[in-house]
Order: sequence, then structure tokens, then C-alpha cells
Amino acid sequence: MLQSDPTVFARAVETARLPRAHTLIDGIFVDGGGQIFSDVFPATGTQIAEVRSSSPGQVSDAVSAARQAFPAWADSSATTRAAILDRAADTMLRDMDRLTALVTLDNGKTSPEASFDVVSSTSLTKSAAGWASRMRGSTLPLGDGYVEMTWREPVGVVAIFMPFNAPLMFCAMKIAAAIAMGNTVVVKSPEKSPLAAIAFAEYLVEAGLPNGVVNIVQGFADVGTALVSSPEVDMVSFTGSSTVGARVGSDSVAGLKRVLLELGGKSANIIFDDAPFDSAVEGSVGAIFRNSGQRCFSGSRILVQENIADRFIESLVAKTRSLRVGDPFDPNIDIGSLITAQDVSRVRSIVRDAEEAGAKVLCGGDSPTGATPESGYFLPTVIDVGDLTDLAILREETFGPVVTVQRFTDTNHAIDIANTSEYGLAGGCWTSDLAKALTVARRIETGYFWINSYAGAAGPESTIGGRKSSGFGTEKGEDGMLAYTAIKTVIMSESSTGTVIPMGGR
Repeated sequence: MLQSDPTVFARAVETARLPRAHTLIDGIFVDGGGQIFSDVFPATGTQIAEVRSSSPGQVSDAVSAARQAFPAWADSSATTRAAILDRAADTMLRDMDRLTALVTLDNGKTSPEASFDVVSSTSLTKSAAGWASRMRGSTLPLGDGYVEMTWREPVGVVAIFMPFNAPLMFCAMKIAAAIAMGNTVVVKSPEKSPLAAIAFAEYLVEAGLPNGVVNIVQGFADVGTALVSSPEVDMVSFTGSSTVGARVGSDSVAGLKRVLLELGGKSANIIFDDAPFDSAVEGSVGAIFRNSGQRCFSGSRILVQENIADRFIESLVAKTRSLRVGDPFDPNIDIGSLITAQDVSRVRSIVRDAEEAGAKVLCGGDSPTGATPESGYFLPTVIDVGDLTDLAILREETFGPVVTVQRFTDTNHAIDIANTSEYGLAGGCWTSDLAKALTVARRIETGYFWINSYAGAAGPESTIGGRKSSGFGTEKGEDGMLAYTAIKTVIMSESSTGTVIPMGGR
């Protein structure tokens, strides 16, 4: 039977020191004034917190607080901003056990995956701190007694939306970057995983962040709509599904706001016949099944060269069947749970539709024996689609532990299949021919690509951004910091008495 150890669960709840108030406005942690919803441990459906949505008035107050705090924060020194972020990151790292337990309870991912999120969050926060004092403009002598200067200035108030799958990491990626550049923010916490954002804010407040610089609101689509439509919001930074992101982007542009969208993916992981075989199998398993497949850049479409396809699929299925699904706090477990029981039903339906259309489910496809209806457990699943090409599962993001396998003949065929997707977030290939690998990397229409690896070594400075339906804009690294700035060009006369341009020009 799949069940969590109640003693381990109770100890985790104690260690996590779950936040009691879930809305932050102008430096004060308060209860929301809207509807109550439950935050549950996804593996069992057990409630861990009762959360109140932020009321419309609180959302408005949060935006106003950010607006009022903006001038002083924008004028603060880069050294001050960096010091606050560094202190927060150091405290988070010392609180590794607390945050690991909180992320696992809030999200259902395994403890090692949660620990990785905590380390990534501290690295991203420290990266943002470093960029606060390294962001420079330029100067250019124009001749005739003029000098041109470019300055990087904060955009203003940024509304931030993050997904449920790694909310602590996205807090660091988005919040830390935005405030490092001098912006103030209002964050809509994901309703499926609402605790990480408020916990992240606790560390910033403890580190000395001024009131109003970071504000956290809770709730559903109405809260998000209020933020996007607010005339006091200058920029929207959204990570989530392409369907919702398209609507957010359209509404943001209609309000003449800057917008950054990091959306869904249906990434191709290409296995050539000269690939390092064992590494390709192992890497492909990790590419899709980490975090129960709930990653936008998961390698959810395996493309394998036809002359090694049977051997590769046999090894892939054997490795997949060896993965252990269960209690995320169990150190012997490989895969935790999906975020909700409803997501289990959604993924099960996607698999069933593919099977009814003629695809062959080679392993998985349902919840493991002993899983309760309330749990998010779902077996890792491999589906051989054969010659079928017009399947929803090949087009639509599954966001679960499900991978499809397609065969290709040669390099051009592999590239054509990979690029048929409307998405363009990530991808990868495995081959001993590095010239071929670089050719594939150039021609695949994605913003991120791995060679002889998948999702490896993506550090805090590794810029990521999507193409096509995967969105636009960049995050992380210098380009990611620049996304939260506006450029200003200043032209100065070198004459202390000024230079007058006569009528008709010069």
C-alpha cells in the first residue's frame, strides 16, 4: 500500500514552520479577506494550511504599496539592494531543512528535488544581488561637443505570476531579479502551491527589505486579472501555461505594459544511433520524470533513430519500470506526486485518449496499486506512437510523467519532427558527432538546448527564454536582469554654457 508515515509527516510539518498569514501588504503579513481554500499535501490530500484569498481591496492596497515604495527603492544604492538579497539568501541556506520540508509539503515533489529547489533559489538570489552592482550603461562621444549616455533604470511596479511546480525557485528568479534592478513587485502566489512565495518574502523582510517593495497576494484568476488590469502596474512577468499566458499577454499589451512570458513546452529529446547509449537512456528518464514530469522544459517527446529504436525503447521501459513512486519524504523514492488528484485524472485521460487513437502504452498509464483517490500518485509512463503523427499527446503539454516515443530516419527528419511543435522552449540531442549536434542545435527552434545531457548544469547565469507558443523574453543571467530595466538615452552638451541648435537644424 502507498501511504505516508504519519510520524514523518508530523515531523515535516513541525520542521516546515508553515506561514500563518499568507498575504503581505506594505511590510505587514495579514490574513486574506476573500474566500478560504485548502493547501494540501499532494501525496495524501491531507490539509496542511487553510489559506484565504486576498480581497479586491487588498490587491489594490498591495499595488498602491508597491507604487508608493517605488521612488525610494529605485533611488536606493545597488549596494543596499545587494546586501539585503545576500542576507536573505544566506538565511535561506541556513534554513535548508525548513524550506525543503515546506516545498515538499506544499508541492509533493521528493525531498531531494525540494532541496535542489532551495539551493537553486539561494543561487539565483545571490546572482541577482551580484547583478545589482554590475548593471552598467554606456557612453559614446558624438563629436561636435556632445556625449551620449545610456542608463538602465527600473521599469516600475512589476506584477509577478509564477507556476506551482517550483514556486520557491521562481520567486528567486523573478522577485530577486526585479527588486535587484530597483523595481517593486506584487506577486500572485500560485493557488495550488501557495506557501513558498510568502516564505520567501519572510526572508526578505527579515533581511531588512523596506515596506512595500515586495507584496504577496493569494487567490485565483480574479486576483490575476485585477493585477494585469491595474493602471499602476508597469510590467507583467508571467510563467505558466500557454493558454493563460496568451490571455495575460494580450491584456498586458492592451494596457501598454511591458510583458515577459515563459510558457509551456513540448520539448524533443533526440537520440541518434551514435549516441552514448546508456547515458542517453538514463538522461532521457531524468529529462521527463523529474518532478513527476511537471516541468515546462521536460523532454516529453523522445525521438529515436529507427535502427536503434527497439533496443532503446526496451532499455527505456526497463529503466522506467524500476522507478519507485511513493511518499516524497521517503529517501528511497524516485517520484513523488502530481500536484492534485484532479491532475491525475487529467493525465490519465490524456494517456487513455492516445491509446484509443492507436498508440501503445508500454508501461504505466495509471495510478500505482494502493494509491488513494485523494493522492497525486501516477506511474511513469512510456507511450510508443508508432507512425501516428496527429495525436493530441504529441501537440499538447501533458505536464505529467508521460513520454512519447517516435522514430526518425536521419538528421533532417529528426529536425522536422522536432520543429512541428507549436512550442519552442527547450530540447536536446545525444550523439558522438559534435558537428552534427551543433547543426541540430542551430536548427531546432527553441530557446534552450542540451547536447549529450538534458537539464544539466543550468546554473543561475544560464539565460532561458522561449520561442513560438513558449513565450518571449528572457530570465536569468545578464539578459534576464535587463528584462526588468528600461533604457534611457541622455545626450549632453560638453559646453558649460549650453549649446543652442539653430532653427532649421545644424
